[in-house]
Amino acid sequence: MKKVAAALLCAAITSGCAHSVSGTAGASPLQELSPDQQRHVHVEDALRAADPCGLLDEAVVRRAGTVQQYGSAVQLPVCSALMARPDGASTYVEVSLLPSMLSEQSLTRPETVDGVTVYRGAGADLTRGTCERVFRLPLGTEAQDFGLPLATVRAGTVAGQDACPLADAVLDSALDRMRSGLPARDAGSSDQVALAVHDPCEVLDVLGTTAGGRVVDPESPPAPFDCVLFPNPNRVPGSEVTVSFTMSPVKENRPPVPAVPETVGDRCRWTSPMGEPIDITRPGAGVDEFTRRLGHAGAVVTVHGPNCAAVTRVADAANTAFG
Repeated sequence: MKKVAAALLCAAITSGCAHSVSGTAGASPLQELSPDQQRHVHVEDALRAADPCGLLDEAVVRRAGTVQQYGSAVQLPVCSALMARPDGASTYVEVSLLPSMLSEQSLTRPETVDGVTVYRGAGADLTRGTCERVFRLPLGTEAQDFGLPLATVRAGTVAGQDACPLADAVLDSALDRMRSGLPARDAGSSDQVALAVHDPCEVLDVLGTTAGGRVVDPESPPAPFDCVLFPNPNRVPGSEVTVSFTMSPVKENRPPVPAVPETVGDRCRWTSPMGEPIDITRPGAGVDEFTRRLGHAGAVVTVHGPNCAAVTRVADAANTAFG
């Protein structure tokens, strides 16, 4: 069980937290952005609005065993399920709307299923008992200009067994659910934190004219839960501040909101839990403590930048917008 839970945790570890700003970057409002920048923003908006759990049908994963955990507790764009099989072994499956670290092999063996491009990849990895499928999300021609967006289904069970039938069953269900468009997030869902429906750039609504607007780099990968902004109207290069949403397992005592940001190297950082956590472990589930803690998680807002005064001001705006 612990190995399966650790596999779910790895997605959180491998997801990027940094955001580089190239010379093509520009600041909002949107009408001030180039067409490429506007398309980039629209793709991020669509990815943030989509609910990954809306593509992971619980009735399908239930065929693999008793559902022990179900929800979006590891990453905001990921929905995962953990099942206990009748023989005592564990099986997991996850749907990610923002996959990271896809290999070249992942994007092989393409085919079209109901008008959607699907990559079957290398097939079953019997050594690890895993299988991955990649598919394109229906976000329109604007998204295709970026070669995006891609989503994944990953399934895993005990070593030596083929997890691809489960991955394919989840994939087929997800494609069927996409026929009328991507399912929308619901702030009241027990499967995800309420912060997931928010745009981190909402801090700009609080800052108003005291900030210089958002920064958009169309050459960078979509980052729907990051907002890079100029903290001051003069838009000095190198002064950018980043607001990020992530998930973190809940400790016994949630830390209070820090009064001031901390200095990390040559940058300042403010990090705080935000909103109520979720617990995706089903009542009576026979999971170990490590797995249980992994499924009890809450949203975290992080603000970082080179100037502590600017980070403090943006952090105050984040508290107002999301607290």
